[in-house]
Amino acid sequence: MVLAVHISSTPNSTRRSSPAGGVVTSLAIPASSWHARAVPALTGAVWTSVQSLLARARGAGPASEAARDGVVKGGACAGAPTWQAVARKRTRKAAPMQKSYAGTDPFALTHFEMPPGRTALVVIDMQNDFLHPEGWYARQGIDIAHMRAAIRPTAALVREARARGVPVVWTRHGFRDRRDAGILAQHRPFFNKGGLRQGSWGYEILAECGPDPADWFIEKQRLSAFFQTNLEVVLRALKAETVVFCGVLTNQCVAATSKDANFRDMAPIVVREAVGTTLPHLHEPALEMMAVGWAEVRGMDSTLAALGALPLVNEPTGGIA
Repeated sequence: MVLAVHISSTPNSTRRSSPAGGVVTSLAIPASSWHARAVPALTGAVWTSVQSLLARARGAGPASEAARDGVVKGGACAGAPTWQAVARKRTRKAAPMQKSYAGTDPFALTHFEMPPGRTALVVIDMQNDFLHPEGWYARQGIDIAHMRAAIRPTAALVREARARGVPVVWTRHGFRDRRDAGILAQHRPFFNKGGLRQGSWGYEILAECGPDPADWFIEKQRLSAFFQTNLEVVLRALKAETVVFCGVLTNQCVAATSKDANFRDMAPIVVREAVGTTLPHLHEPALEMMAVGWAEVRGMDSTLAALGALPLVNEPTGGIA
């Protein structure tokens, strides 16, 4: 038996014989009822008919079908499944995520090389207002502990990169006032009276991270350090093919900038222990998103080892960008 359901301006139900000798039942549903709540809109009688026909087609009793699907108890639409029940049934029947195809893993983790003379370190927004106990974030009562855990790993990366002649590029996030802060200021009203103001102490790089006047400095006003800045110009000038990232915030500026590096066919490496966020529960999901999407997420030890193995082929360069 085949159940055919179609939309019509006039509700009706017909039964006819199929060419194969079976019974074809056609149920017409009013067009005015065909929307997100179409099933509950059916009368109890019509839904009972549908349940009965489905039960016959499946060889199961209507009672067991109703019990399995979850039904509305009582009322004109008794027997009609709730949207929650439909969602649960959909979830149960969802196909498992494809793990492999033609012998490959579509979600295999990426590994990028650090080619000598073609690697740069970009340190994102390690500024006093984010990280210092007297900075703007801490003064607003924001927990900065997770971000501060990235300070020592970042400083170690900077020292090793500098020792191997790898260019170090720092980004600083800030603005003059709410007018050029963009939509960020609307979502973060604690910026209304201060914080990340260009030229202020809070805007400067945290001294513990080891900035040097010979490094490169990029001024940014949006999450991605590539957006309307000269970061790409600087990295191209430095012949960077692989870019190692550290800094804050994992799920915001680090994610946005590393993704934009990928868009520009640069190979991004994000160092797990050298990034942090104000919302620690988003740290690992953000790293996983990067790892399966556009970047390599690498541990601190292996990153330091790879940097330490680089020959000294980079010319000592630096400056204010």
